Amino acid sequence: MRTSLVILLVLLSALPIRAADDGNAVAYAFTAADTVRTNLWIAQALMADIAREIVDTIPGPGQGVSLRSSDSHEAAPLLEAQLHRHILDGGNVAYLDESDLVDEEPVTPVDADYEIRYSFETLDMEYPRVGRKLGLWKSWVDREMSMSVMARVIELKTGRLLMDERLQRSFGDRLSSGHVERVDDLVYGFTSAEVAEGGLMSVMEELVVVGALTGLVAIYFANTGN
Repeated sequence: MRTSLVILLVLLSALPIRAADDGNAVAYAFTAADTVRTNLWIAQALMADIAREIVDTIPGPGQGVSLRSSDSHEAAPLLEAQLHRHILDGGNVAYLDESDLVDEEPVTPVDADYEIRYSFETLDMEYPRVGRKLGLWKSWVDREMSMSVMARVIELKTGRLLMDERLQRSFGDRLSSGHVERVDDLVYGFTSAEVAEGGLMSVMEELVVVGALTGLVAIYFANTGN
């Protein structure tokens, strides 16, 4: 009987697990519990990479750089902080956009040599796919984040454009289902999302697996009864 039970467990473990859709080239990584990054951390990392590319167009050190956001996106202050940090790291001086603090049109600082204008086009976060162990229990969740920023860098004395581009970044990985609540951040709308539960096809998959399990159990008890 013990041998039959072992065989049954092996057969159960061999049942197909719902696989991820590999149509898009997204890098997946299973990580330990103490290394899973929050959605906010990922968003800031993507912004830091964009900020670095923007600031790298400015010759330095010793330049005065004015920052001006042309939208009211909730992520704009986070991108501004990244731009500010990279400007200082390059040995330049940063002038922050404080036009929202005064009731007048923004004025470019007289000591500024360059101006960075930026605005978010998209910033999306989603859990698009779910995997289920044995077709029943949620096992893993795919996580994807993407953003695009319009950036313009202007040399103020000459009006020369150093950059006028749409910069895009994206990230994707796969989480254990138990980690989703740990990485969600409700402070910002773009750092939280609903987990996709699947549609009719997902239900059909679960029914097929349940049927297979029922058949295996019936075979097991039939064999032990003999």
